[in-house]
Formats: sequence, structure tokens, C-alpha cells
Amino acid sequence: MFSQRVADLLAGKTPDRLPWVPELNEGFCHKVLGLGDKKHLPYIESADRVAKLIGADQLHRVLSVRTEHNRVTREQDPITKRVTYRTPKGELHHWQEPSPESGTTFTREHLVKGPQDFAAYQALVEDEHYVPQYEHAAAEIAVTGMPTIDVPATPLMHILMWVMDVQPTLMAMIDFEDQMAELMAAVHRKNLEYYRLAAKGPGLMLRPMEDTSSMLTGPSMYAKHCVGMLNDYARIAHEAGKLFVPHMCGHLDGMLDVLKEVDLDGIEAVTTPPLGDANLPRIREKLGDIWILGGIDPSRYAATSKDEMIAHAKLTLEQMRGDRKFMLGSEEIPLAARMENVQAVADLIKGTANGFYA
Repeated sequence: MFSQRVADLLAGKTPDRLPWVPELNEGFCHKVLGLGDKKHLPYIESADRVAKLIGADQLHRVLSVRTEHNRVTREQDPITKRVTYRTPKGELHHWQEPSPESGTTFTREHLVKGPQDFAAYQALVEDEHYVPQYEHAAAEIAVTGMPTIDVPATPLMHILMWVMDVQPTLMAMIDFEDQMAELMAAVHRKNLEYYRLAAKGPGLMLRPMEDTSSMLTGPSMYAKHCVGMLNDYARIAHEAGKLFVPHMCGHLDGMLDVLKEVDLDGIEAVTTPPLGDANLPRIREKLGDIWILGGIDPSRYAATSKDEMIAHAKLTLEQMRGDRKFMLGSEEIPLAARMENVQAVADLIKGTANGFYA
């Protein structure tokens, strides 16, 4: 199994070296593989090939639950690609545009523009019907050997990151808190349905894209509107014998006292300065015996020299040497990454075969 060392560490065994589990930007994958046309290789296969080529471990997130709609319809303009959702409570519009330069997609028009769209968005969410696709998930897991399952983030973070954008969401939380709380409660009820199905399926780890950061919400807002819901999701995961390891890739240092109240098994994509502000020893001290996956600022792959990249990674390895609940990782290695920097980290990881766990 390609991700055997990850599985070994999770099982309390000593792997042959420290696992390295960076997320992989799709554009970066196609650059490494020399693929100019993205149509020829599904992302999961290209990411698996690239992970092997650069010497990384794989921690791919798969979907074990499919979302369908009953009354809501979706139409996409063939020219502009703008999407229209027609719900029993009104229309919603959404537009995303791919960027060849970054290898990712940017949202140009968010689904919800303000309180005038709350009823339609709630109708959209409540119309969702969830269907297990366990065989599909098991087949994708077989490609990488590492069964981690994609599940929803808390309603606040999902709305803030993907549905309404940061500033409008935060303003709505101040000006229309009661309406936002009602909307988030409706989304949470649907999330619970999704989690219960996902927890019954294949996979070892439930991993929502929570994106917790003090640059997005304050500790008090997060404590009030997210902590209880995260604990509901953790409870479902634990009752099914699965780990609950949210993706939290932002500024975490100011959120640690709040995160202490969440029944986490771990945090994935912990980001150090300058992109994030995580201090790994302080996270270990504050949050105790959880899995910490991260320690690399992904911007450094593109924005620093090889020597600076080596110094950055070495500091992380020294800070966490001997820690059996740590895996080196990061948010996505970007399309603009310098391959000599990627190779430098890969070489350092090879060196952890001698003495990291001694």
C-alpha cells in the first residue's frame, strides 16, 4: 500500500520514515506530469502519480456520499458558464472562472449576496438528498490506499468561504445575526444527515474543509457558532470508529483556546508563518494528544530560495522530532512551486529514516 507509512503511524507502529502529506494543486500535478490538456487524466490519478514522483505520501479526500436535488433545478449558461439555481423560494446565481495561471478556480459571483437570498439558499440546502456511493469511494481509496472522507464544514465557515464570501458573511453576522443563526441551523441539520451516511461508509478519517482562521472569524464568534456543531460531527465520527480531523489551514494561534473545546482527533494542513501563524510546539501544548499534519508554509515552495526552503523545513522537523502524532504536510503545493524546493523537502524527508523516531 502506497500510504502504508501513514497507516502504520496511525496504528501506533513506527514507519520507515516520517510521513509527508502535502496537498497537491491540480495545476501543479499537470505541470509535473507534462499534461497540457486536463481532460486526459482524472485528478485522483494525477495526484497519485505526482505523489509517487516527488516522494510524498498520499492523503487524498474522497466522496462517499452523493448530493442530489428533488425540486431545485440547475442550469448553466453554455457561454458564460454562469449557473442558475431555481428553488421554491427564488433564484440563486453562481459564477466561477478557472485560472490557467494558478491552476485553480476563482469565484466571480457568490451564490448568496445578502439576506435577500437567505430563503432561497435555505430552500436549496433543504432540498438536498444524500445518496451513499460507498463502492465508488472504495474504488478511489484503492488508488491511493489512504481512506480519508470529505464531509461538510460548519455552516458558518462554509457560507463564509464558498457561499457568500468573507466580508458579506461577517457583516450579516453583525447586522442579521438571528436570520443567520436560523439559516446555519438549517444547514447543520442537513450536515448531520450527511455525516451519518458518511460515517457508515468506508474510510478511516472524516476530514471537512473547515478552514478555521482568526483572519476569517474571531474566537468568540467561532466558539458560539461552530464549536458545538463540530462536536456533533466528531461524535458521529467517533461512534462509527472513525477519526475526525478537520482541515484548518489559516491563522490558528489565536484560536487555540477555542479549539480546546472541540473533540478533535487532529488538524490537517497546519500552516506556519508567514502564510499562517501556527506555532507547532504551542499547538501540541495547548491541544494535547491530537494528530498534527502540517508545518510547512506552502507559499515557500514558490517564493523562497532552496536554502530558505531547507531551513524552514528543518526547523519544523527539529521542533517535532520524535513526535509520533505528527506528519509533515501543507496546504496545496502551488502551480508556481519551484521543483528544486519540492525536491529539497523530499530529500529532507528521506533523511528522517535515520533518527526521527529514535
